[in-house]
Amino acid sequence: IINLLYQNYLKHPHNLFLVDNNNKFTYEEIFNLVIKKANQIKNMGLYKKPILIKVNRSASVIIDFLSILLSNNYFIPVDENIPFNKLERIIEVSNIKYYISYLDDDLPLNKIEYNDNQPKYSYQDFEKDFDINNYSYIVFTSGSTGEAKGVIKNHENIISFVNNFVETFPFLSQERIANQTPFYFDASMKDIFLCLKLGATLFIPNKNTFSLPLETIKYLNENKITYIYWVPSILAMIAKTKTLNYLKPETLKYIYFVGEVFPVKYLNMWINILPNIRYFNTYGSSEVMGICLYHEINQIIETDYIPLGKPLINNEVYLNNEEIIINSKQVALGYLNSDNNAFTIDKNGNRELHTGDYAYYDNNHDIVFTSRKDYQIKHLGYRIELQEIEISISKLDYIDMCAATYHKDSDRIILYVSLNKEIDNPNKQIIADAKKVLQFYMIPNKVIVLDKLPMNNNDKIDRAKLMRMNDEY
Repeated sequence: IINLLYQNYLKHPHNLFLVDNNNKFTYEEIFNLVIKKANQIKNMGLYKKPILIKVNRSASVIIDFLSILLSNNYFIPVDENIPFNKLERIIEVSNIKYYISYLDDDLPLNKIEYNDNQPKYSYQDFEKDFDINNYSYIVFTSGSTGEAKGVIKNHENIISFVNNFVETFPFLSQERIANQTPFYFDASMKDIFLCLKLGATLFIPNKNTFSLPLETIKYLNENKITYIYWVPSILAMIAKTKTLNYLKPETLKYIYFVGEVFPVKYLNMWINILPNIRYFNTYGSSEVMGICLYHEINQIIETDYIPLGKPLINNEVYLNNEEIIINSKQVALGYLNSDNNAFTIDKNGNRELHTGDYAYYDNNHDIVFTSRKDYQIKHLGYRIELQEIEISISKLDYIDMCAATYHKDSDRIILYVSLNKEIDNPNKQIIADAKKVLQFYMIPNKVIVLDKLPMNNNDKIDRAKLMRMNDEY
């Protein structure tokens, strides 16, 4: 993947690559910094070793990523505020000995401190050891179990994704991309590596930018952003606050979203006000590099769902007993120190991912998501998809957001909601309306109205926190 940085350095060295709140860097400046830092890592005798990075929202983090890759090592990104007990577990299972941090911390590891020594090794010296099968990074995801699992990616995963993505969407060029996802989440890697493939510019806004929808749109306009790949909750917040009625993104051409279901009513607000933007629903997971399914939305949606769509070029995605199976060079190598059966090998020796997501084909042979395996419950003797409850309830005009959880010990479905307007006796009203759109065995046993639903660091609904809240009710 580092060869893409080198090619950009040769072709357009003075083009901007990274812009954060404090600095702007051209491809030439980044290339020279990466060479210098990679030299220091190599001089420490590190080769094919894991290096922990406590990340923040700055260009320095991406420079570290690329320096580690150039030195033929691999990185493990974590939140700079990660709880120590979780960090200890990651260090233990990954056998980490070295780390990078911009905090004044003291971990039981060797801290890599950069200096201004002149480079001894050239790009060509590093290139001799390049191998597409080398590990590139490991990202830890807790998933439904709460136990951190390290997903291993190699350079082939990344190269396959960026090539397949650009071939699928040939209209993309040197876009101005605004990153939203923190760099310790796998979704952020799409922004970084697609920038290298496209020779694009990556803008890294401060996290506070996303707390106020008006500031978000201002940031897009001030930086002439043309492309975003964000989670739906951020886009939904902009729509439901009616921010687009007062200020519209002026240069935005492409909106991709991934990670969770985008409520149809909020996406329709975007399409109604900004019909000339191209909208793409996409599907992937931490176990596959980037995404593997996409669907373009080019008109107001009349259905209750948005299809996940069809596979990216060079991806085979099919259903087996309604489960989504991915066969692609983008599929990760597996989980660190685990023989999890989510990863299998087909008869031709290709890796397959059994996602645990259930879906069906619609009349256009698009794949349509129904639920996670984790969201399937048995209640009153019936098999129920919690996602189906959420989709039906979210269509009510007074519902802002909602999430259904299941309390197994008491066999209760608890529905958490936030409202977009005041209604009389909301608990009674929601139950009454639920009875109109849901089967009797799917009616929530209790409705909890919150000012807002808890969100995790990736701006998705924090379902783990809601499950813990079940005990309070």
